[in-house]
Amino acid sequence: MAATFLDLPTEVIILTLCHLPLRELVACKRLCRRFHALIEQSQLLQYHFRIMRSGVEDLFVPGICSSEFLKSLEQWEMAWWKLDIGEHFARHRYHNILWTVEHIVQNGHIAAMRLGDSSWHTAPGWSYADISRVLLQGDGIPQGDSWKDIQLDRSITPKGYVLDISQDLVAVVYYRDTLWRQMQIRFLRFTTGLPHDLASKVVPELELKCKSSSDCEITMEIMGPYLFMIVAYKTRLRMSGRHQRIYFVDWTKGHIHCVRQVRGGTYFPVIAFLSKNLIVLARKRDFSLEVCKIPEGEDNSTFTLQTVCVLRLPSIHPSTRVRFHIRNRTPLTDDSFTPALHSHQLPFRSSPADAILGFEINVRRYARPGSEARRLAFWVHHSTLRKYAMEAGMKHSRVLPTPKSLRSVRVFASRLINRIGHTFASPTVRQWQEWGPQSTRWYECSDDLRDRQTLAGSRCAIVQQGLLTLMDFSPGRLAVLGAQGPCKNPAVKAVLDPTTIRGGRSFLHDITSKLPYCESTKEDVKSRILIDDEWVIQFEEEGLFGWEGYIDFHSVLPTENSCKA
Repeated sequence: MAATFLDLPTEVIILTLCHLPLRELVACKRLCRRFHALIEQSQLLQYHFRIMRSGVEDLFVPGICSSEFLKSLEQWEMAWWKLDIGEHFARHRYHNILWTVEHIVQNGHIAAMRLGDSSWHTAPGWSYADISRVLLQGDGIPQGDSWKDIQLDRSITPKGYVLDISQDLVAVVYYRDTLWRQMQIRFLRFTTGLPHDLASKVVPELELKCKSSSDCEITMEIMGPYLFMIVAYKTRLRMSGRHQRIYFVDWTKGHIHCVRQVRGGTYFPVIAFLSKNLIVLARKRDFSLEVCKIPEGEDNSTFTLQTVCVLRLPSIHPSTRVRFHIRNRTPLTDDSFTPALHSHQLPFRSSPADAILGFEINVRRYARPGSEARRLAFWVHHSTLRKYAMEAGMKHSRVLPTPKSLRSVRVFASRLINRIGHTFASPTVRQWQEWGPQSTRWYECSDDLRDRQTLAGSRCAIVQQGLLTLMDFSPGRLAVLGAQGPCKNPAVKAVLDPTTIRGGRSFLHDITSKLPYCESTKEDVKSRILIDDEWVIQFEEEGLFGWEGYIDFHSVLPTENSCKA
């Protein structure tokens, strides 16, 4: 009698099941009683199952066994369900000008970045604090001992920056004094402000024939050793319009390439990495998302940009003015590029690959008898966009068979001609009704969302009129909440029904979306809030414009439940 898979030793079966994705592992539990018992009783499989269900990455902290890891993960999940912030463990005072300083919480650090393009005469640089050190020092330590200030040369004027704390990296585009037509890109260490050790000694430069420094706008995003930029500028010619260039930079080798040049108004200032070779751009003229592939050249130093598919967004009125922004502040990490800086109290972190993309849209239309101004936000999974890109890539990349005889040469030649035609054909275009309603969730906001960001992987927070709404788009946590039945906490619920936002004067049709998520609310929350995997930062503003106030530090988990890395 032939041997079957069930005849293998138990250890071999367990190691084999550890390589399955979450959906396949759940299907195996329903296959037979032996598989069900193995998955429920094996600590290794439970570790693998809960990691995928929670969407986290193991940091492999020394001295923590799998049982302690699972206990810490369970306490972390319960703390987010309860959303009990509690009293702050430290309070610091801040004083800044809001439109020149941007606060970012990333990888266990809070940073106040002074690198935006502004005419205010402030010293460029940034200030930062390690939140875990603030927790250990408490509220009795002077604020100056917790924060470190980095100041750059006053002769430079920053035009844009991107921050990746996991790599201890800040990339800055700037010009010196009046030499605004020749801009340089510097790669500095976040902790010291000195040149990064991995950066090339060759300083990349941008030579733009723009009319003035105010006629140049730069948007940047980074992943591992790659930097991506969209530069919008206006030339010195009187009758010339605006232009946009897309640059790709390998900052470890000092290579910079202009991969695309288009006229102004083609793209919004939006860039998001889906993987090492996939990015998302937002097109302005036809209001859509463009998924592009970045193939590497034969000499490993040149890159090109190929449009894989175009995903249409809801149709807008031609006279509607749109502002499109992305609010993700956690760059997608590259597994092959070792991160340099960690600050975690927990032995795990949210996986950036399972995160969700958050976009903000401001629409305004002037029409009679009245105008309309609205703020909307929508969310979509990384995996959804990668799936559509893969389907479009499989459609256009068919492998040609080798001819077996001279008789099949004619057939091979005809297929080759068709393959060349597919290469130069237009990319796959999906209309909004084909992908949008089931893959996105839209939300209309009354307040400004300048501090909204993607939090803890798939969690997003919105504060409106003193009410904090935490939205969790993790499919694993949604399945757990559905399996538990009615939740005892009335503030936690699963949103499965579709929502419809009226089209109004700006959109041609109503917007329907039905991406499921878990929602929890908390009242009496201050106006501004930033959240990381394990920290909650609240801002108590003072004065008319909120130029000064207090920063309150909170921990999601109690101190004794945190596992120090």
